[in-house]
This record gives sequence, structure tokens and C-alpha cells, in this order.
Amino acid sequence: MKTKPKIYFRADGNARIGLGHVTRSLALADMLKDDFDCYFIIQHPLPSLKEQILMACTGIIELNNNNGLIQEASKISGFINTGEIIVLDGYNFITAYQQVFKEKDIKVVCIDDIHACHFVADIIINHAGGVTQNEYSAEDYTQFYLGVQYALLSKVFREAAKNKVINKPNNLFICLGGADPKNDTLHILKKIEQKGEQNTCFLIIGAAYLHQDSLLEFIKSTKLKVELLINLSGEKMVFYMNQCARAITSPSTISYEYLSTGGLLYLKMTADNQNDINEYFLKEKLALSFDNFVEEYSSHQLEELAKGQSSLFDGKQQKRFLDIFYDSVITIRSVGLSDSTLYFDWVNDPSTRQQSYNIDPVSLEQHNAWFNQRLTDEKSVLYVVEFNKNPIGQIRFQIENCEAKISYSVDKIYRGKGFGFWILKRGIEAIRKSTANLKIIGYVKFENIASINIFRKLGFEEVVSTEMKNSYKYLLNY
Repeated sequence: MKTKPKIYFRADGNARIGLGHVTRSLALADMLKDDFDCYFIIQHPLPSLKEQILMACTGIIELNNNNGLIQEASKISGFINTGEIIVLDGYNFITAYQQVFKEKDIKVVCIDDIHACHFVADIIINHAGGVTQNEYSAEDYTQFYLGVQYALLSKVFREAAKNKVINKPNNLFICLGGADPKNDTLHILKKIEQKGEQNTCFLIIGAAYLHQDSLLEFIKSTKLKVELLINLSGEKMVFYMNQCARAITSPSTISYEYLSTGGLLYLKMTADNQNDINEYFLKEKLALSFDNFVEEYSSHQLEELAKGQSSLFDGKQQKRFLDIFYDSVITIRSVGLSDSTLYFDWVNDPSTRQQSYNIDPVSLEQHNAWFNQRLTDEKSVLYVVEFNKNPIGQIRFQIENCEAKISYSVDKIYRGKGFGFWILKRGIEAIRKSTANLKIIGYVKFENIASINIFRKLGFEEVVSTEMKNSYKYLLNY
């Protein structure tokens, strides 16, 4: 892929506020990093946190906290270009902060779970279940992506959701996030000690946890079998989650991570902003309250929980988020004379010729005659689709008697990434704006599965073609 578009992430994390904002943002960066250059803007990150950030991001931009919020936003907006994207995850990034970026035509994405201010952001992401758009004050143009299907999970947990371990050992996984400012971890250990827990407790704390002395003192004196694990990688987290049929976590990102692996989850709230997730998981019977913690559970109870967990945590979040961010950077433009060579290269690509109904190579002389004729033909509409201003493919409509026949292709270096869908989508949007009351028609060979799936996804009616041999005919009216 040529030049990648840039995304800047702004979040903070420390022992006082926890690491939740950073963890969520890094999960999103991890999903986008192959197609976008991700930069993380943060105040005073811990050394271990820097290492985590650089696993998902191209670079870190460190801030000092001497400036006010608006001055900070102005400083950041000074090195972000028009049309680039900033993702904000933090409760300080209120309306006025967002507005600084909007005034410079920077696209604003907010990860938010408390809906406490008016939003001027282009996009709001909230992975809590049961939340609706009506709970937000936002602009008419703001797009919402709400619910567990947008869970902000890194790759190891998305993969774990697709490959769940059956019949886990009956051990107990305990983690209240990377910081646990109020040391609720110790309260949990004391309660499960009272309940007489007999199995191994894998206890995970993060780099920002500040209560190790009291915790170690308790572990030395307790009869519980506690294995203390500090600052684990995602791979290690999945390993220990798969050793535990039960878990106790806060209703935050860590609960999403455990539910991706599957198991009996008890929730212990450690902050007010966890309320939406807590209520939804309990209401939908995806988890239980820690207040009701018991060692024994029925097989029926586990089956019901597992059924709900599998339907929501499907591991397909990356595709959903790529579609959201592709939508912000994929554009379409009309073709000009200077695009002749580009079209010539595309039309003679071997894969393109193979899927065409005339498989013979096209000579430069033939192409030039065809291209010049199409540019002057009022019934021909030609477009180039671009990703971050890099041409990724073309789409052409030939209009006859209120019918527009589609021809499209994807540049070879952009294949296999879902761009074919966007080329058709952008082309259909453009032709609808320029020409009313058209029936759009496409023909696809039976063996071209990728194109068949695109037409189906875009809502075309599918019939076996009587005009083209071994092909489907696709129709879309508007």
C-alpha cells in the first residue's frame, strides 16, 4: 500500500485515573495499524506503557500538562493536517476541545461511555450494550457506532473469540484493570477467602497498581492459592483466561476480553463510568454480579451464558472498524485526460482481463481511442476512487434507456482488503447524485466470488443472466 492516512489518538492513563482510556484506544489502533499510520498523544506515559503503545502505533507524542485544555488542543491541531483524523478518549475532551479540531477541518472521533457533554465529533464509539443515540447530545452529522459489536479488543482477544477453549479448568481469573486506584482487588480476595475458594486464583495487576505491599502481605497470610501475575501481554492474558472457567473483573475492557474467551464472569464495579456496561451484561445474562459470587454453578447456567457471549463476541470487530474509518478517507472523483495511463494499466492487469468478457489484452492504440471516446460520450460516466488520495480502482457506468451498466476494477496492490466494496459503494453514491431514476446493472461470472459477495452486500437483486454466459445479473433500482 502507498502512503497511509494518519490517525492521532489522544488518551491518558496513570495510577489515579486507570489505564482504561489508553487500553481502549490501543485496541482500536491495533485494528487499524495495517492500513493507517497511528500516532499516540499522551502525558507522561510509564515506560511499560510506552512499550505497549509502540506495538500498535508508529510513534508517541508526549505532552506536558502545563497548558490548559484549549491551549493543548490548539497545539495538537497545529501538527495535524486538514482531513486527517484524531480519536479522543477521555472525559476532559469536552465540546470546546473537540471544536478546536473541527474548525480546522480535522475529523474527530470520540470514544465515550458517559455521554456527559454536547458532541461536535464526526463519530462517537461506545461499546457498552444497551446505549442508544437518544442518550447523547450531538450534531446532526454525528454518526454513532454503539454496542458490544464495536467492542474495542486487540487481535489476541478477537482471535480467542473465534477459537474458544471448551471445558476450561475451574480456576478463577481476577483482574480489575491496570490500576485499581481504590484497591478493590484486596476486598475481592478477602471475600472469596470467606467463601472458601479451593481452586487456583490467577491474580493479574498492571504497571499502574500502587498497592503491592498490602496485597503481598495478604497473599502471604491467606489460605487461598493465589498466583500473582504482573503487567501481562495480551497473549499471556489469553493463556491464563483459558485456564479459568470463572473470572472476576470490573465491567470495563477487561470484562470484554474475558468474555471473548468465554466463561462464567462476575462483575465488580470500580468506577461510576462502568455503570452502562455493568447493567447491560447483568440484564442480558452475559455475566453475574460479584455480590452473588459462589464457587458452584450449574451446567445449564454456563450453557446460557456461553450462548449469549458467542453471539456478541464474534471476533469480527476489526472489519467493522475498518469500514468506519475507510468511510472517512475513501473518496471519488471524475476521470480526466491525465488518467488515461492509469486506466490503461488497470485494464491490462491479468486478473482484470481474466474476469472480463473479452479476455484479450488491449493495445495502447485501442485504449486511447476507447478512452477519448468515453470522455466525450454523455452516456459514459467514469470515476477514479482514491484511498488517502492514492488511486485504488475505477468504476464506469454506461447509460442506455435509464439503465446504467457497471464496470469496475481494483488496483492489484489494494486487492484482498475489501476495497472493491468501497469502489462500488462510492460509484453508486456518485451516479445517484448526478442522474435520477436509474436502474443499475452488473454482470459477474459465477467463479468471481469476491464480486458476487460485494453486489449481494450492497443489496442488489441477483438473477442468473440470460445475456452473459455463466454469469449472474445484478439489479438495483433507485
